[in-house]
Amino acid sequence: MPSPAEPVSRRARPAKAPLSRQSILEAAMALIRENGVDAVSLRHVAARVETGPASLYAYFGNRDILLEHVLDAAYAEVTLVDATGDGRDWREALARTIVHTIETLESYPGLGAIALGSIPVLPGALRLAEHELALMEVGGVPADRAALAVDLIAQFAASTAVERTVRLSRGDVGDREHVLTAYEQADPERLGVPSSP
Repeated sequence: MPSPAEPVSRRARPAKAPLSRQSILEAAMALIRENGVDAVSLRHVAARVETGPASLYAYFGNRDILLEHVLDAAYAEVTLVDATGDGRDWREALARTIVHTIETLESYPGLGAIALGSIPVLPGALRLAEHELALMEVGGVPADRAALAVDLIAQFAASTAVERTVRLSRGDVGDREHVLTAYEQADPERLGVPSSP
């Protein structure tokens, strides 16, 4: 008679990493990089951290709150570019910071759409906004205009990331010929454009 199989001890398995806000955020960010925002659910994130979806509610009340925090974690990753020397290059530093913001949002497909629909008040977003304000202060931009510019920059970065992500998913990145042709062949009279004197 064969002997019974040796039971497998639970202690033989490696211990699970403890659940934390950071581990949940990292799991959600990895899923977004792999599959995009639309494919992310609390169930998928919970599976990634080896727990049940109900456990996530202790850290994030729902998917929207989790995505807000993911967005902020992405903003915290943005490389900030400082103005150097006498501050004459503050525009270049600001432009490069904006490019880094767009590239960061692009690396998380669909996150730009979340950015368009939210008011950023978490630390990563505030860090980015303060940096932009500081650069504009160096350039002598009045505070009220700088505040408006920060809002417009956020919208520009998010919408550009959305546009690039959509174009990438359709496979038409770099295919601008059809757009140029459409503009060149547009009938000014049909569009109501006054003719040149």
